[in-house]
Formats: sequence, C-alpha cells, structure tokens
Amino acid sequence: MGDAKLPLASPEMEAQVRRMMMDGVSPEEYAARWSHTIAAFSMHGYRYQEPGVEQWVHRLGEILARLPGAPSLKDLRAKYLTAAERKAIEEEEASGEF
Repeated sequence: MGDAKLPLASPEMEAQVRRMMMDGVSPEEYAARWSHTIAAFSMHGYRYQEPGVEQWVHRLGEILARLPGAPSLKDLRAKYLTAAERKAIEEEEASGEF
C-alpha cells in the first residue's frame, strides 16, 4: 500500500471514498465533474485498507492539488464533459454558488 507514514483513514472515511467511487468514475472524471464543489480536500493524506480505494483517492488528491504531472481541470473537463456541462460549471463558479 501507500506511504506508511500517513495516518490510517477511519472506516467512515474509507466508506465515503467508496461512495465517491460508486458510479465507477475515474478520479479524473470525478475531478472534472465535481472539483468546483470541493472547497478543501485532505482525504489523500491518509492510508486506506483497500488498495483500490487508496489509489483512487490519492490520484484525486494529486489532481485537486494540481501536482506536477497531474492533468489540468480544464483538460479533464474538455475530455469528460459536454459543452453544456462545462458552461454550467463556469456559471456556477462565476456566481460563487459553490
């Protein structure tokens, strides 16, 4: 698994990540669709019991933190979202709704 120095996620955190993964979307698509609703994200700073959960949430954290090598949200939105979906997100961001 991941970095042994990281604290272990609680069962509730692990369940929350599983719910985020429930629709079978990749971390890239999740970020494209929902990053504008996330004010702060720290779930990638933990170890998880399930390797697949840990991999998924750590990748999402890389994207949201805009770490070197991670794809940009603009590129991900262009890949995963329709023009109408991108426009709706831009409007939500401009309005400060999220």
